[in-house]
Amino acid sequence: MEHPQSVWLTTANPAPRLPQLERDGQTDVAIIGAGYTGLSAAHHLAGAGVACMVLEANDVGWGGSGRNGGMAVLRYKTSWGALARDLGEERTRALHRLLFSAFDLLEAAVSEYRIDCGFVRCGQITAANGRRAVAMLRADVAWLSSIGDHVPRMLSADATRELTGTDAYLGGYLDTRAGAIHPLNYVRGLAAGVAGRGVPIFVGTRVDTVRDENNGIVLVTSRGVVRAKQLLIATNAYTDLVKFGTDLGSRIVPVSTSIVTTVPLPDAALAAILPARNVVSDTRHLLNYFRLGPGNRVLFGGRGSLTGQETPDVYAGLERKLIATFPTLDGVAIDHRWSGKVAVTLDDFPHVGRLSPRIAYAIGYGGRGVVLTNLLGKALAELALGQSPELGPMSAAAFSRIPLHAVRLPAMKAVAGYYGLLDQLKL
Repeated sequence: MEHPQSVWLTTANPAPRLPQLERDGQTDVAIIGAGYTGLSAAHHLAGAGVACMVLEANDVGWGGSGRNGGMAVLRYKTSWGALARDLGEERTRALHRLLFSAFDLLEAAVSEYRIDCGFVRCGQITAANGRRAVAMLRADVAWLSSIGDHVPRMLSADATRELTGTDAYLGGYLDTRAGAIHPLNYVRGLAAGVAGRGVPIFVGTRVDTVRDENNGIVLVTSRGVVRAKQLLIATNAYTDLVKFGTDLGSRIVPVSTSIVTTVPLPDAALAAILPARNVVSDTRHLLNYFRLGPGNRVLFGGRGSLTGQETPDVYAGLERKLIATFPTLDGVAIDHRWSGKVAVTLDDFPHVGRLSPRIAYAIGYGGRGVVLTNLLGKALAELALGQSPELGPMSAAAFSRIPLHAVRLPAMKAVAGYYGLLDQLKL
């Protein structure tokens, strides 16, 4: 399948030339999915001298890895204060360390493979949509300060307006260590680097059936049979596209997110919009996020269609939110519109674990995958090496099926309506 006509595709470096599977094959570790997670796992396995193979139904980065906003955020979906309250101080400190190790892994991969993906520590603003959100962010800064992390700081309403270019928010939280990438260039560069270390990456090779047999894993693909000692599944929000015999699709809810970009703008038009080139996501239940994209464009994202079907109404609504946020952009043309999926879990954490002694998985990033895929990809490799990575609540102990998963759409519509009301009331 073709990539969506995103701004990332328009401005991407050439894709690495990768083959389709042409004959039956064999390897120690087979990996399904050539996105951030699968390629990260392959990177770490290759570094350990383990033979592995990546199988991708479409193209490298075809899913969320090539479609996202490119924001490397140093926050989980749940606030630090809430994590400390619910999980305790020790476990939350461990989560803090894990998040920063994940970011370091991202930075290390960019450096090792010399990936031209615009990686920069530009800083990220979490913009407060209401007074409760301001209080939540203040509690986060206080908790972080209590463990010795004094970098994140609160922004007043005026400072938030100066740094974002909009008066839509009552304040904000700034972490200058967070960053941004060109997501498609990153995944293409990672694939080229991993392939350069001798890892076979087969695109256009859909896995139809997985059999866990006495002597190993048998993967029946659209182009041949692969036998492996172990299997790693890294299909995230696109797990339900192919039914190859696991229940992982029932443990996540794929949720659409949509993005638009303006046409390239003159410097004068951007003078008051994100002058420090921070990336921004807000605290709405149905959050919006924005940044400067390639070529002096404003990139603006938010919730997509609940059904996953792209319609003009979805983009019209997103464009209205863009103008409400930046009134000076009223009348400016939109040159790219595209959508993708994020995988949401019940506890808002991604999870890594095993389905059997030979089959492991990592999925469920909920929009935090640019950073956390590096950590969970490494954890997948460690599982294949017989190790037991400790990732706290991101481990699989509580990663169960979502109740009434088959009838989730009506529930999602009700929840979305409720969240939309809360956002309007700024609660």
